[in-house]
Amino acid sequence: MLSLDQIHTEPPQTPKELDWAEQSFLPPLSPLRSARHRDTLLDSKISPEDAQARAWTAYYYDLLQCSLQQQGLPETIDLTKEPRSGFGPSDITICILGCPASYLSVLLEGGNQCPGNMLLCLSPAWLSKAPSETHPGESSLYVLKAVTFELGGRTVLEEFSSPRRVSYFTGSFGPCKLQGQSAAELARDLDCPTGGSGELTRLLDDKLLTRQLMDQKGEVAVPPTLAFTFKRPMLLRNVTEEQRIHVVELGGREGQDNLLQEEITAFLQGGAMESYKQVVVKPSGWRCNGAQAVSFHDKAEHGCILQVVLTLLETLEEDESILLEPFIPTAHILQSGPLVTNNSSGVDFLLSSKDQVLQLVALEMNSQLCLETCSALESMGRMVGATESETARTLVETMLHRAQCHLMEGKHVLVIGAGGFSKKFVWEAARDYGLKIHLVETDPNHFASQLVHTFIHYDTTDHTRDEEHARKLLGLIQERGLRLDGCLSYWDDCMVLTALICEGLGLRCSSSTAMRVAKQKSRTHQHLLRRCKEGSRWSSAALYAVPCCHLESHADVERAASHINFPGVMKLEYGAGAVGVKLVEDAQQCHLHFDKITQDLKDDSDYLGIGLGWGNNMLLMEYVSGTEHDVDLVIYEGRLLGAFVSDNGPTRVPNFTETAACMPTCLPPESEAQLIHAAYQCCLGCGLTDGVFNVELKLTAAGPKLIEINPRMGGFYLRDWIREIYGVDIMLASVMVACGVAPVLPTPSCPRTNLVGVMCLVSQHLQALKSTASLEILQALHERGVIRLNLLEDEIVSKEYEEPYCNVACTSSSRHEACVKLLGICQVLGIDSLHYPVAYFLSHFK
Repeated sequence: MLSLDQIHTEPPQTPKELDWAEQSFLPPLSPLRSARHRDTLLDSKISPEDAQARAWTAYYYDLLQCSLQQQGLPETIDLTKEPRSGFGPSDITICILGCPASYLSVLLEGGNQCPGNMLLCLSPAWLSKAPSETHPGESSLYVLKAVTFELGGRTVLEEFSSPRRVSYFTGSFGPCKLQGQSAAELARDLDCPTGGSGELTRLLDDKLLTRQLMDQKGEVAVPPTLAFTFKRPMLLRNVTEEQRIHVVELGGREGQDNLLQEEITAFLQGGAMESYKQVVVKPSGWRCNGAQAVSFHDKAEHGCILQVVLTLLETLEEDESILLEPFIPTAHILQSGPLVTNNSSGVDFLLSSKDQVLQLVALEMNSQLCLETCSALESMGRMVGATESETARTLVETMLHRAQCHLMEGKHVLVIGAGGFSKKFVWEAARDYGLKIHLVETDPNHFASQLVHTFIHYDTTDHTRDEEHARKLLGLIQERGLRLDGCLSYWDDCMVLTALICEGLGLRCSSSTAMRVAKQKSRTHQHLLRRCKEGSRWSSAALYAVPCCHLESHADVERAASHINFPGVMKLEYGAGAVGVKLVEDAQQCHLHFDKITQDLKDDSDYLGIGLGWGNNMLLMEYVSGTEHDVDLVIYEGRLLGAFVSDNGPTRVPNFTETAACMPTCLPPESEAQLIHAAYQCCLGCGLTDGVFNVELKLTAAGPKLIEINPRMGGFYLRDWIREIYGVDIMLASVMVACGVAPVLPTPSCPRTNLVGVMCLVSQHLQALKSTASLEILQALHERGVIRLNLLEDEIVSKEYEEPYCNVACTSSSRHEACVKLLGICQVLGIDSLHYPVAYFLSHFK
């Protein structure tokens, strides 16, 4: 693992090294396109450029226009006469300073993923640094002028009346004449994430250093190499065993002819070079890139090779080296190509053939050229309709994630209700994101009290008094002088209280009225049906509502039984986790179940966390047949920003406990779109305009039907699965919405993998959970990557009304393969049985 800490023990680079570029170097005299009014168009009013810098800026602008033209995209629109405003510190701004041709694929992808937030600066003068207001000793970077990338490849040249603060910065950090040094200097000591630095570039672009580090690991083949240097790289000074690389340290430039000749002869006549006919001689160092000073020779030309080495030695710097290596022919038919990883680090690989065996040979780290090569290949692929590469998409997703994490770092967020053990990940994630959580919780000894910035003990148990609780909590917040950026809850019982507090503080949230409608299940359906009769613009949501009746007494049960078609479903009006849910066939079963629930489940002391703080009223709704699905939505200002559909296996009747699930959905795209549209319309119809919501639906022969809306983030395994499959953290998205920052999410059309899982219940798996599927065994399998474990309870306790103990899942590029793996594991662990037929539960996922 390379770390900047490893190179800070030496003196900083000298001015010569920082200003190595030829100051007289100019771009081509003949511009790629007509100059027109570029001088006034591209000049920075705040930081004017000299003639040489203006020439480079004009050259890059013309290069951008040519690159866009070759892609079949329109020319950049000039809007500099109308400076833009309205950008604040919470806006995402991804800035790239570098050659437009090198980064074009990333810029275009950024325009699609975050329109208007991907900026290209063609000159360092378009940027400025100022002391950071939030991180003492660091600097904030601001954009004065940029080319903004929009949807569909549209580009706009803009100036900003108030400079935009950069939330992610990258560029050409290596020696790219004037531009690269400027990017490296601008990136130094910034308070926002960057895609690299000058120091890291010096490490990664040193061929000798990276090659010998790879050789030490022995996991990737490297070519036999003879290296001459004045001084070994610091990271290699303790290396004593040499495998494929032999390093010779020289005492100076003069009088080295005999030593060089002896080492070259020994290398060329050695066994490692026996199967090769030609030799490559090239310089190595962070200043040496591309094909600069690279030469090719027959292996027998000892004198010629020596002369080339002596010539290179004349200009060799202390931290550079000269490499001799065989010219490795590529394997027939198959061709070499670069492998690019996140944050624009790349490795040049060569696919060779030796003794009819294919071998992958690592040549060097070469991030800039790898990025340019991938961009060119993607461009050529689009011309013939080839599937687009994931290089730019993945890199932009990384940029966006780091930029959004930067924006949220240090935000003060009030969380109402700590929830149970299954919400433990919230506090761990908040710490990792640098959030300052102020928690309001009823239990003074809750484990989360030690994991947050501020703990406020307040009893919110009786939610029928939420208006009173809200007034008192607002007073406590004012007394403590808390300056909050957002307020939210992940706990069902506390959603209305959270909305009331947000309204009192003026923070972003769906209204308390909307939360009340969503929280009460029968009211949700009746509200949507009533909106249809009122001729509301959300009348389409009524198509998804199901007839149901509110129950407070046996008289209500009798009345409901005469209106609802059987079979029906009875459940707690404010319930959660399918506790108290039952399939009923007639009025008599309704009365019996009503009696049982009202006797067994009266308040929170009978079962914590299932909504009994709102009372134990019930409802009766018609049973809807079809496949069951969850849709998790991210909505901001009424706009749908993201939707994620998962499938549920057949539930265990009569109590409808969940058995299995898979993601992504097995449904065809048109059915998936129907579910997303239905979920979105139902949320808007109830007034849920800001937040992350979980909507449960069934897909019937008549289309989607609503089961219920959970006006908070999806529970159980959903956050973990969505993050693994789509790279989206809905927990972070919910905090961003609460803080008034619109999340930018990757498109869910490109899942990274498939996940299929089953629930483990204490009533069905008690023996297995204490033996073959113990917590120790499950965690060991999880750590080895055999399963993906989501622990939902911290104790193995058998209850009459139960929720799942854990979820055990398998991942694979193929859904079928994931199902096969999961079934085999469940059989070995004892999760599969005659009474809990996992094969049947998975049979729906086809």
